[in-house]
Amino acid sequence: MQIISISGAVAAGKTTLLDRLLRALGPRAQAHEERPQDNPFIRKYYEDPVRWSFHSQIAFLALYFDAPLPPDGTCDFYFYDRCLIENLVLARYRLEQGDLTPEEYAIIEKVARGMEGLMPSVDKTVFLRCSVPLLVERLRTRGRDYEGHLGVEYARKLSALYEEWLQTLPKDRVLVVDQDAGFALEDVIAFIERG
Repeated sequence: MQIISISGAVAAGKTTLLDRLLRALGPRAQAHEERPQDNPFIRKYYEDPVRWSFHSQIAFLALYFDAPLPPDGTCDFYFYDRCLIENLVLARYRLEQGDLTPEEYAIIEKVARGMEGLMPSVDKTVFLRCSVPLLVERLRTRGRDYEGHLGVEYARKLSALYEEWLQTLPKDRVLVVDQDAGFALEDVIAFIERG
C-alpha cells in the first residue's frame, strides 16, 4: 500500500482532487479527509486567532486518530487530504502572525513530530500550487463563511510558506500540479501508480 499526501495551501483544491481520485480508483483507494467541520474550535479560531490558534492546531492533529490507516492489503493507495506534518505550515503561519507564541508552536511541533513517528511515512506527495488570485477567489466562493474575510495577504504569506515546505520534500517523490493551468487526472494517477 502506498501512502500519498495531497498537499497545498488552504483552498488549493485538495479535497476536490481527493474526491476525483477516489471515484477513479474505486476500491483500490481509501482516504483520511481533513474535515475542518469536525474541529470544535474552527469558528473561534477564525474569529479570535490569538486566543484559539493553539486549540485549533491541536484539534486538527487529534483528528488524525479518528481514522486509522487500513490494515495492509485492504487497498493499494491511502490518501491524506493534507498530511499530518503539513499542519506545521499552518502553525508556522500563525506563529509569524503572532497568533501563537514560540512556546505554543514548539509544543505543536513536538506533538506533530511525535505523531509522525507513529504513522507510516508518506511515499509520495501531490502538491497543488495555486496563484494568489486563484486562492483568494476560492476562499471567497467555497461556502465556508468563517473564511470569507481571508484575503490577498493571507494567501500570499501562506503560499510562500508552502513553497518553503515544498523544498524540504524529496523531489523524486513529489508531483507539482499547477492549478491555474489545469491538469489531467490521468497524469496524477500515472504518478501515484509509478513504482
